[in-house]
Amino acid sequence: MTKSRQNCDELGDEILRLRDEKHRLQMEAANKAGSRAKLEELESFLSELSAEVEEYSDALVRRLVETITVYDDRFKVKFKSGIEVEV
Repeated sequence: MTKSRQNCDELGDEILRLRDEKHRLQMEAANKAGSRAKLEELESFLSELSAEVEEYSDALVRRLVETITVYDDRFKVKFKSGIEVEV
């Protein structure tokens, strides 16, 4: 293999690596933007509520909670904002 051919192969590999890295970073940025938007929506929703929630609201739970996982000794609540709490 000639030196110039080897250089071309290395350059091609580097271009592919950089393209993959760019794609990964773009996906990461999109995920962060999505998380930020969810948090802003949650903050806006909570600011519209009265100061205290005094009784169970199915609509409120459906709006805020993504999943609840029940274990023998605890449960985990995952909010739509991405925050998780174990109780």
